[in-house]
Amino acid sequence: MGFSLCLCASVVGSDLPVDITTNAKAARVEVRLKDDVEEASFAYDLAASKRLLLDDPNSLPLPFRGQFLFKVSERPRPIALQVSRVEASAEETLAGQPGLSLLIVVVPQATPELLEELERALRDVPPASVEEFKVDLGDRMDEFSRVRAMTHPQRIILATRAGQTQRQILMQQPNPLILLYLCKNPLITLPEIIQIAKMPSIDALVAEYITKLLRANPQYGMNEELKMALAMNPKTPGGTAISLLRGLNSRNLRELLKRGEVRQTIKQAAIRMLTERRE
Repeated sequence: MGFSLCLCASVVGSDLPVDITTNAKAARVEVRLKDDVEEASFAYDLAASKRLLLDDPNSLPLPFRGQFLFKVSERPRPIALQVSRVEASAEETLAGQPGLSLLIVVVPQATPELLEELERALRDVPPASVEEFKVDLGDRMDEFSRVRAMTHPQRIILATRAGQTQRQILMQQPNPLILLYLCKNPLITLPEIIQIAKMPSIDALVAEYITKLLRANPQYGMNEELKMALAMNPKTPGGTAISLLRGLNSRNLRELLKRGEVRQTIKQAAIRMLTERRE
């Protein structure tokens, strides 16, 4: 991750997390983030700075939680951290306060001085997720070669802000984490979400996230093709797939029964629903 990489003008920049505070009473540092995209950028910045020590430098700890070693400049040795991740409650989301918090505790315990040093170190991390993705209109490298030259963590960050051409290139990467963060890209379109929902390379986490989008977005929720794609994808958990069947019209339920690749449990559920509708 040590080289600078510029992207074309279709890339959207991202803001850095600004709400980093010490909770002295709870003996922890708290980082308030706007969304999963900002979380990915924050994790990338920590890893790129070499302050967050990872066993595999070609990975990103997403979702950002677990135990880590972290370098604080005032200390000769890395300190051990336990990171917990708390998403906004339903009440906060309804009140227009979505987001998530990272609760960072020093293991086994921290002095007030160490918490202050940790907060300062987190604030001072260079914004690699911004600097490495600056626009360079003079760069003539084609998009495919540009993406191919990226590390895995860089592709994840690109996925959160890529323009249409780059999104199509990234969709060719059979990596569930990249596909998940493509779905979190604010520029992604419904046809692209449908395309991802049909991919055999997604995993249960991607399927559940798209289902969450479907239930939160009326435009997605009304789309029969998206519901069909998720219900038929073997990576969608069975309970989630069956719940999606209830939103399909009878014509699409019958169409689903003709598909040989659909799981038997899903077909049986579709038959029950068709029978109930005829009664």
